[in-house]
Amino acid sequence: MAKGINTKGPEKTKRENRDLRQLVSELEQRTAKLQAANEELQATEEELRATNEELAAAEEELRTANEELQSAVEESKKAKTYSEGILSSMVDGLGVIDLQGIVLDVNDSLLRMMGYKREELVGSHFSRILGEKDMPRFIATMSQVMSGTPLESFEMETPTKTGADLPVSVTATMLKDEQGNPGAIFAVLRDISETKRLIRELEDRNTELQASEEELRATNEELEAANEELREAQEGLIRSEKLAAVGQLASGVGHELRNPLGAIKNAVFYVKRRLAKSDLAATDPRIFEFLDIIDGEVDAANKVISDLLGFSRVAKPAVSPTAVKAIVEDALKYLQLLEDVDLIIKLNSRLPLVQVDPDQIRQVFTNIMLNAQEAMPEGGRLTIAAQAKGEFVEVKFTDTGCGIPESTMRKIFDPLFTTKAKGVGLGLSVCQSIIERHGGSIKVESDVDKGTTFSVLLPVVPD
Repeated sequence: MAKGINTKGPEKTKRENRDLRQLVSELEQRTAKLQAANEELQATEEELRATNEELAAAEEELRTANEELQSAVEESKKAKTYSEGILSSMVDGLGVIDLQGIVLDVNDSLLRMMGYKREELVGSHFSRILGEKDMPRFIATMSQVMSGTPLESFEMETPTKTGADLPVSVTATMLKDEQGNPGAIFAVLRDISETKRLIRELEDRNTELQASEEELRATNEELEAANEELREAQEGLIRSEKLAAVGQLASGVGHELRNPLGAIKNAVFYVKRRLAKSDLAATDPRIFEFLDIIDGEVDAANKVISDLLGFSRVAKPAVSPTAVKAIVEDALKYLQLLEDVDLIIKLNSRLPLVQVDPDQIRQVFTNIMLNAQEAMPEGGRLTIAAQAKGEFVEVKFTDTGCGIPESTMRKIFDPLFTTKAKGVGLGLSVCQSIIERHGGSIKVESDVDKGTTFSVLLPVVPD
């Protein structure tokens, strides 16, 4: 056989070719698998890269959140420190109570105020702080607070650890959670024992001041009464001096004036008789008019002199049991009552008899009624009434005239004081002197433009 000639058989060659194709097919399959695995690896690598990026972002967020949390913790610590500082520096006591009445926390001021230690109060029921005495009231108050009703502070007494009652002012506030539901109750207790003590001292001082004021008022009233008595005594002394002066004047001058006035009156009478028989009366009738004026003025002057002499001669009363009604009726005989003046008499015949001089009292009544009538020039009403008044009979003369001004009231009984165009101001002075000699009194009440009332007290006949 020649070299290089394939001596293998055809079968063997086919088998080798088949094996070769099989190897190529397996290689292609493995290559495809490798490519698929490589693609999966690339996809996984992409996912890992995306996951890594997400993890990095999450890590950044976590770091940021951690920083914020640390900042919040720091702020919380600061707030807690600030709150604890405020609570510890509070003068008032503060207690935090949950809705079951358990004390959650208290500040140092409340511990000092009550005398307890913190562990003795925290975790216990709030009745330990407030005691049983005012418990119903405090429970009702807490109910109002929980219902949202506005509540003002109120006062109560709470027992301390020593058992002493401590007056406090309580203010309660509801603390709500984020949903607005009741969470806890803040109760602020203020020690008001010093305030109470100051109030008691102030009340005691006020009581003392009131007592002093009352004593001062009483002393002032006594001084005013003494001053009034002194003033009345002084006025009485001045009045007595005036009366003495007027009496001396009346007794010394009265007769000296009356004699020439009598001569003037007689001369006027003589001249009238002579002129009546002459022609002068017919030629000049005014002569008689002037003579009548002279005659009238002489009568007026004589009346003044009579008043002066009567004033200086007021004698001691000759008293006797007399009926007031009889004296009034007698006085009316001496009074020419004007037609436009209505007279009303209210006298009880069963009035007790009075121990007086009827002539002198009649002079008083006449003078008072004459003044009342002169106060009513346009008419009016004069009422005379009497009533028993203890050991006296009070006779009142009331007119509806012009009244007496306040500035004049204190002077009307002074000698020589008058508001009339004609008169010397002795009428009421004489009246007062007569009444006082009888042991009685006379007073006046008046309203301008409404009228005046003179009240005369006369002693009754003793038993």
